[in-house]
Amino acid sequence: MVIRKLFKAETAHRVLGAYTQKCRGIHGHSYRFEIFLSGDELDAAHMVMDFKLLKEKLSQFLDAFDHSLIVYDQDEYLLSVVENLNERYMIVPYNPTAEQFAVHIYDHAKSLGLDIKKVIVHETDTGCAIYEGGKLHIDLQKVKFSPSLEIS
Repeated sequence: MVIRKLFKAETAHRVLGAYTQKCRGIHGHSYRFEIFLSGDELDAAHMVMDFKLLKEKLSQFLDAFDHSLIVYDQDEYLLSVVENLNERYMIVPYNPTAEQFAVHIYDHAKSLGLDIKKVIVHETDTGCAIYEGGKLHIDLQKVKFSPSLEIS
């Protein structure tokens, strides 16, 4: 059995070394994050997991993406000005692409003990990245959240 929960966030980033010039500058997207959990057994309520419980477990983390500037920890210029640009920001150990967001969300959900099956990150209506686990991982200890983001 597989269940899916959709989350949304308005997020800004820039992608170092991007193919297109537009992606190299700071810009934003209306992201949609699809989270899929699987389970061979249902709980006492006959669910893989209550959608409200899933939302409670992931909302604080996924809300950190909303109206935030996501900065690659190798982007020296943005690191030097991020605090003046936006009070909501996340510094991450990867180039902030849809692919990497999918891995980050997957690994975060896994760290919470969720039986995560896959994550789909829609960057646009026509483009998305799908991660179902594998060799790619994010060092969650290297992710830094701005003081205005309440992450526990």
